[in-house]
Amino acid sequence: MNLEFRAGLLGWPLVHSLSPVIHDIFMQHYRMDGSYRLFPVESANLLTMVADLKGKGFTGLNVTVPHKIAVGKLCATLSPEAEAAGAVNTMVFKDGIVRGYNTDVAGFRVMAATLPSPLFVVGKGGVAGAVRVALKSSEVTFLGRGEIIPETDRPARATVVNATRIGWNDTDIFPLDIPSGWSFADLNYNPRWLWRNSLSSPVVTGERMLVEQAAESFRLWTGHTPDEELKTMVLERIRETLHEK
Repeated sequence: MNLEFRAGLLGWPLVHSLSPVIHDIFMQHYRMDGSYRLFPVESANLLTMVADLKGKGFTGLNVTVPHKIAVGKLCATLSPEAEAAGAVNTMVFKDGIVRGYNTDVAGFRVMAATLPSPLFVVGKGGVAGAVRVALKSSEVTFLGRGEIIPETDRPARATVVNATRIGWNDTDIFPLDIPSGWSFADLNYNPRWLWRNSLSSPVVTGERMLVEQAAESFRLWTGHTPDEELKTMVLERIRETLHEK
């Protein structure tokens, strides 16, 4: 079945996104006509941009920093995950109504299944909100950038999760030392981050979460649910793309 849809990503800036690659593969797999574009937009122009794209017949939009919290106010309804997280990363335009969802929750839930617990999450923004919802029944501590892990709370194995924008610049320094024996999970995926690449600890990066949340967004927009084989193929493709860069 041929189905045309138009979607894209709102954020500022947008220099690292692999979302067009992912959604192009999804569209090709389902033999769909359509497009997925990047829309860099500053906060002052966010309302105008959303209204313009909605008026042009867009199916929906993904949303990244710094707009995940602000776009919630532009939605007529919010999914339970978006409401609980206090952040929206997927907007669906249907029947003149804007509905807000948070597919980061499902994406991180898949990623978290591979991480040694307990988790110590650094960050208190929109991504951290999704992590909080995904882990509501798990052992987790949230830390601000200036906070440290108390010596009394240091088990032999655990995971530090980077839910901030730290790491998109190659020379960023993470504000927390990773204790010996612990893992580091970076929800970003900049392959050139020098600090992370120097770690001797086990490292997991955010490509899996990216693909999982994109698959859920695609399902909300089109009704098609990418299966594990397709998601694995997409994951391999985007890792190749990162390596090429």
